[in-house]
Amino acid sequence: MSIERIIKNKKRLAAIGGVMIIVIAAGLLYACFLSPTKIALVNFPSYQVSNIILSNDNRFIKVEEVGPDKASGLKNYDAILIFGPGLRLTPEQIKNIEAGGKKGAMVYTFVFASDIVKNNRVDSLQQEKLDTYYSNRCKENFRNMLHYVRQEFDPKKLTANRAEAPVLIPSDILYYLDENKYFTTAGELTEHLIRKGVYKKEAPRIAFLSGMTSPLEGNRIYIDSLISGFEKQGYNVFPISAITKRLELLKEVDPDAVIYLPMGRLEGDRAVKWLAEKNIPLFCPYPVMQSHDEWLNDPRGQIGGFLTARIVLPELDGGICPLPISTQNQHSNHYYVFDPEPERVGNFIANVDHYMQLKIKPNKDKKIAICYFKGPGQSSLVATGLEVVPSLYAFLKRLQSEGYSVEGLPASENEFEKLLYRKGNLFGNYAEGEIADFLKNGDPLWIKKSEYEQWAHEIILPDQYREVVEKYGEAPGTFMTGTAGDEPALAVACLRFGNVAVFPQPKAALDGDDFKIVHGAGVAPPHSYLAPYLWAQKGFKADAFIHFGTHGSLEFTPGKQTALSKKDWPDCLMGAMPHFYYYTISNVGEGIIAKRRLHAALVSYLTPPFMESDTRRQFDELLQQIERYHSAPENRQNAVSLKIKSIAVKMGIHKDLQLNGDLSLPYSAEDVSYIENFAEEVANEKMTGRLYTLGTPYSKEDILSTTIAISADPLAYSIAKLDLLNNKISLGQYENNTFITQKYLHPVKARIRALLTGRSFDTNPLYDLAQLSDEDRQKAKEINAKLHPREMSMASMMNAPEEDKDFCYAVLEIEETIRNVLRYKTLLEESPEAEMSSLLNALSGGYIAPSPGGDAVRSPNTLPTGRNLYSINAEATPSLRAWDNGKALVEATLAQYKKKHTRYPRKVSYTFWAGEFIESEGATLAQALYMVGVEPVRDRMNRVTDLRLIPSNELGRPRIDIVVQTSGQLRDLAASRLLLLTKAVSMAAHAKDDAFDNYVAEGTVASEKGLVDKGVSPQQARELSTMRVFGGINGHYGTGIMQLVEQGDAWENTSEIAETYIHNMGAIYGDDKNWGAFKKDLFEVALQQTDIVVQPRQNNTWGALTLDHVYEFMGGVNLAVKTVTGKEPDTYLSDYRNRNKVRMQELKEAIGVESRTTLLNPAYIKEKMKGGSSSAQVFVKTFTNTYAWNVMKPEVIDNDMWNRLYDVYVKDAYGLGVEGFFAEQNPAAMQDITAVMMETARKGLWQANEEQLQTIADVHIRFVRQFGASGSDFSGSNHKVQDFISQHAAREDAAGYKRRLQQMKTPGAATELQGKGTVLKKESLSQPQPADTKSLDTGLIVALVLVLFVGVLIALRRKRK
Repeated sequence: MSIERIIKNKKRLAAIGGVMIIVIAAGLLYACFLSPTKIALVNFPSYQVSNIILSNDNRFIKVEEVGPDKASGLKNYDAILIFGPGLRLTPEQIKNIEAGGKKGAMVYTFVFASDIVKNNRVDSLQQEKLDTYYSNRCKENFRNMLHYVRQEFDPKKLTANRAEAPVLIPSDILYYLDENKYFTTAGELTEHLIRKGVYKKEAPRIAFLSGMTSPLEGNRIYIDSLISGFEKQGYNVFPISAITKRLELLKEVDPDAVIYLPMGRLEGDRAVKWLAEKNIPLFCPYPVMQSHDEWLNDPRGQIGGFLTARIVLPELDGGICPLPISTQNQHSNHYYVFDPEPERVGNFIANVDHYMQLKIKPNKDKKIAICYFKGPGQSSLVATGLEVVPSLYAFLKRLQSEGYSVEGLPASENEFEKLLYRKGNLFGNYAEGEIADFLKNGDPLWIKKSEYEQWAHEIILPDQYREVVEKYGEAPGTFMTGTAGDEPALAVACLRFGNVAVFPQPKAALDGDDFKIVHGAGVAPPHSYLAPYLWAQKGFKADAFIHFGTHGSLEFTPGKQTALSKKDWPDCLMGAMPHFYYYTISNVGEGIIAKRRLHAALVSYLTPPFMESDTRRQFDELLQQIERYHSAPENRQNAVSLKIKSIAVKMGIHKDLQLNGDLSLPYSAEDVSYIENFAEEVANEKMTGRLYTLGTPYSKEDILSTTIAISADPLAYSIAKLDLLNNKISLGQYENNTFITQKYLHPVKARIRALLTGRSFDTNPLYDLAQLSDEDRQKAKEINAKLHPREMSMASMMNAPEEDKDFCYAVLEIEETIRNVLRYKTLLEESPEAEMSSLLNALSGGYIAPSPGGDAVRSPNTLPTGRNLYSINAEATPSLRAWDNGKALVEATLAQYKKKHTRYPRKVSYTFWAGEFIESEGATLAQALYMVGVEPVRDRMNRVTDLRLIPSNELGRPRIDIVVQTSGQLRDLAASRLLLLTKAVSMAAHAKDDAFDNYVAEGTVASEKGLVDKGVSPQQARELSTMRVFGGINGHYGTGIMQLVEQGDAWENTSEIAETYIHNMGAIYGDDKNWGAFKKDLFEVALQQTDIVVQPRQNNTWGALTLDHVYEFMGGVNLAVKTVTGKEPDTYLSDYRNRNKVRMQELKEAIGVESRTTLLNPAYIKEKMKGGSSSAQVFVKTFTNTYAWNVMKPEVIDNDMWNRLYDVYVKDAYGLGVEGFFAEQNPAAMQDITAVMMETARKGLWQANEEQLQTIADVHIRFVRQFGASGSDFSGSNHKVQDFISQHAAREDAAGYKRRLQQMKTPGAATELQGKGTVLKKESLSQPQPADTKSLDTGLIVALVLVLFVGVLIALRRKRK
């Protein structure tokens, strides 16, 4: 190579090198002085991310939202800003934030400091500056905050804009549509509105409070749309953004209504008191943090923290109309903006406007639609714990006295009841004869096809209505139809009294799907169901709508759980009518569903009064022998034990307790104690009396017994607990019911009775029993402060010894009870009028104060009634006390099972119910968590946000597998807890190095294998193997098996019921990805190896026999487990009724207690017989449930039970006049009771003898002959039981019976008794007459003819004379 070329190449290389040096230098210069500051936003709400990014005006600042999916890039940012509330970082996020910090990135968390990620490179002055920018949220401050971050924390100063000082915005302001303007007083805003010419003198004033976003930070078109919308409706709107002076600004505005876009509570109990004093309604719409499409398609609506902040907490303030108004959508610039949902905004404005019109409109002009609930045929009107007819009549009479137009209301309750049964009836599909007669003679409301379709077009979305037509055909369909004029029409049972329309809620499904839709089904309601609701909105134009009593089916029709849209049936059919629901305090779980899905304001009502069972005398001899046993020398105890056994066997107690009945073998000391506790429990059991009637106070004795029921147990058991802690009594004594009764309950009850009936209000005698010192009170106060600190942590929870907790709970319970005994009495006295006044106030557009729910005995803070029920914060569950109770119950469950089977159970099934969840604060959830060996982790707000796997050695036992069936109500209220439970199962299944067996891991492996064996792919089988939470398919709220169980001719083998149950409850509800998905065979596989079935019981108003849902859920899963595994599981009730002594109880024992204190108890029967038709219906339901338990778990209902029921109700063994009561009050009830007994025998579940069957058949046919066939579902639609009854009746009676059934079923058949409801006959008949009515009628006609003939002959003779 030549020298010239070498030199040339060197020059070229030098040039290249020089360029490279310049490039590198330029790059370094850019990197050091000119490159953008990269800022990561972590965990900020998307709308706020958009607000911050859109405020940025500096191209040298790059702001990005960094979610978990981009966590690896966090280490490459110059600044990482974190939003503290609700912060849950993944391990990868934490690792990369820490890596970024080590590289020099500034890290700062706003609002709440994080325990997981530490701030980095931020001193206290800089923190204060950043917080000032952020807390004074507006575009200018967001912009300068970004400038400040570049200026202070990024060395690239050359292009850094100088950050202006924060603009200090008052924390409490009023504002208007002008984005950058605010006002500090209501007067300033009023002047501004006057200047703009938009202020309307004398117009109603609405205070509009935004609780989430600052109105000055932008992104508020949804707020402005509401302000403008209400202004167009004629209101003066005062928008407020306030933190420290909310209530003060509200008072300054002096509004007629408050609209609150909630983020938590309004202003605590101070606001509730002010709203109640001023009678100002509170409306709580909210923005949805989802896109439009996500919102429409998400069946859950709001869950987790959003559900809590937007819906749950505002309910504590008495908020109503929880309706969505906007969605959060990503626009073309990729930023998120709150967009108003125009239809929802319009719907909300209409709801509020209609509510406000109730304040203005005269009562005489208000139109009120009232819907009641009723079974088909002659079945009575029904509502939980309510005597419906007198309650409804009392309400209508009160409306009349308040100036409402109620023309034509009958003068007496008796006449009103007759009218209800004639014009307000309901019919099963099978009762075609009755339907034809009603259409002809019942004066129904006729809705023409053209009217109906026009209303449907205006109210129902096209896709929804298409579902109706596809399922039921073109309007008017085939049920309850005829012609009006020359046009096809729908017939609606409806009574009109002036401006008040009263109608029964129609059957919510046809073709045998009735119950499915009563608690949720995936099919649209039929035309006959839609018609009255469309009519109420468009034809009648109701000013307000009332559902009267607990409960109906509209709240369970298809649609989203919360945040409903117009395409969801509950929202669609209620429209914008102000809606009030008269609801029992005892069923808060289902009440909350009605409240949220129907935008209903609940008005609570009392349960029936409580009283003791009055059964102690029947155990006198037994308890005397037990006392002898305890005092007898050891060598005499066996002889006494045999006497005890003889008495127990004679009374059937050995069967209830599953003890040996061999009279030659004495009971052990443990067995004697078991029998003693059982007898004492029956004697002390609380029972309910006659059903409650709206406006009618309890009797003095009922108030006394109910107040004692509320007060005695908490006081007695708390005093006993203190004595136990102070070693004054032993654990054995504490657990002995007789000891507790004699030493504590009897003295406490005596002193409470003396206080309530005496002239002195001195509570010192009760304090004397408790013997609390000032030191005790102070100690309890200090422990309580530790248990409930301002900021909660797991450490604070774990550091409190169990003895301290027990001491604290006992002292606080004693103080609370003694302080309120007299108050409970007063509140019971005042509640009936409070309910009536609250209903009237609601119809005048007033405020309904909030209230917790539950029966008053367990939850006395539900008093007074007449208030709007609320739920609990699911995110804080299980509560501290619920966790302690759950752990104790798990230990009790395992101990009972081990004692019986000498091993641990492998898997436990739990039922999750909304009512129990609310009232026990998640105690059954706590059981499930602790059973698998996992415990809750709480954040500083006392929310359970995570879980901790309890180490095996600390747990000290195997991890027990679980499977959970959830009601739809619980699913809606606590979706996040179900997700948490799935996480718990997964943690337990993957636990390593366990010192004991891990049945969760074994169950997961077995589930995976079982799914693969059934054809599921290995990958999917593994994903699904930890699923343990199941519920109703298609969003059902129930199991869909009740109608099948009770329709005995629809199944032959119980495996058919089990298969239906497994299918209907086979949807997954513990996993985001698969939420609501149905995976064939998964539930069946999950039920494998189940040894125990547990059902919660938290309410004193019901038990396994008196509430049908217990057999539905507990019985359903029991039968499913038996079918899947081939063996009967053990069955326990988690009994939370005595909040101071929770326990596990065998199902058969619980049924033994309940049957002895209700159906077989003369005192209970007499109390119920003081009521009317609804009280009579209670017996029907309890008989039906008893039959159903015989189907689901035969061993819990033995032959002796049916024999005793036969003696009491057919042979009237107690001489109470039972048959006369049913004939007088509700003949259809007696038909159903006898039909249930005959069906039980027909199915082979009761071995009745021929005499019994003939006697029952005779009673049944006699009632049909005298009152007509009831037309109810049980006795009216079951052809096989009808044939069975005929087979055991005399031939002539059987023939007459079949004719009566034919009249009911066939149009055009003889109609001599048709159209006559229960009440048409009852007042003329005190005892049933054995003669055939038809024969009597014939004889009467013959006699009349003879008399007439003789009269003619005499007249002719006289004429001849």
